Amino acid sequence: MNSKKANRVFLVTMLCYIVLILGLSRFAPGLMGNLFVSNLAVELVITLPVLAAAVACGEKLPAFLGFRKIRIKSLLMTVLFTFLTVPALTLFNLISQIWVENEVAAMLEGQQAGQMSFGILFLSTGIIAPIFEEVACRGAYYHSYRKSGSAFRAMLLSSLIFALVHMNFNQAAYALVMGIFSVLLMEAAGSLWASILYHGLVNGSNVLLMYMALRADPDAYSGQAALVTSNFLIYGIGVYLILAAVTLPLAWAVLVWISGHQGRSSILSQIWKQRKEKKDKMLTVPLVLALILCVSLMTGVFSFLLVKLAAAFGIVLY
Repeated sequence: MNSKKANRVFLVTMLCYIVLILGLSRFAPGLMGNLFVSNLAVELVITLPVLAAAVACGEKLPAFLGFRKIRIKSLLMTVLFTFLTVPALTLFNLISQIWVENEVAAMLEGQQAGQMSFGILFLSTGIIAPIFEEVACRGAYYHSYRKSGSAFRAMLLSSLIFALVHMNFNQAAYALVMGIFSVLLMEAAGSLWASILYHGLVNGSNVLLMYMALRADPDAYSGQAALVTSNFLIYGIGVYLILAAVTLPLAWAVLVWISGHQGRSSILSQIWKQRKEKKDKMLTVPLVLALILCVSLMTGVFSFLLVKLAAAFGIVLY
């Protein structure tokens, strides 16, 4: 499967997402309030269309997605890589909160996560989401774009998709950076298992910390709006900027070690040197339309226009 087909699939995915949200809102509003069910439904919508398209194109999924053997030491070093990249992810998370709220904290607070089963919460966010999203974004989309152009371009496009499928600007800000880190890690290790582990560790640790905070104080994140306008946020950005400046070079050193340990010592330099390589057109009309849909959903423009259009025909959507 190449970039043109991947772009068409992404547009179809966005249309399916809209149908899913409208359907649940209209016919099963109770499910919208169930964190596990709603998350699982969204993950399936993100993943199934691109996998079905890959199969239809004759791809052998394990090889196409990048499920290859990885050495134990490389997996252990992935844990260190995760630890070293968290300051950078936190930095972009904080920067985004200058304009928008912390979506994950708001979601957990709204779901009364302090009273939820931690096992269910961790299963949804720390296991299911990383597997499905890595299979779709680092597996299917990245390798489809890779067939049509350089690893560098494929990395940027697949990371953009990964950011936008979160459907909010807060998560999109650090998901874009996380997507780039995940591709570099996957290429260094030569296996999708590395990025799945990385994603799972990031999500799982965040859920654990937030869950513990909400258990101790159900109102731990209720002052989020005040936090955004306080000096604390500015100080936090400054602290994590310094931490990221220190830890990112170390994270790169870990990537270099992993690539050498996996027998792929030149892969990281190749990503940069071959960044202008292009075999096929990667930015097509379906992708542009899908991106417009994503942004309109994230800004609320789509919902506003849909409600106005429905009202014109005497239909009440909400």
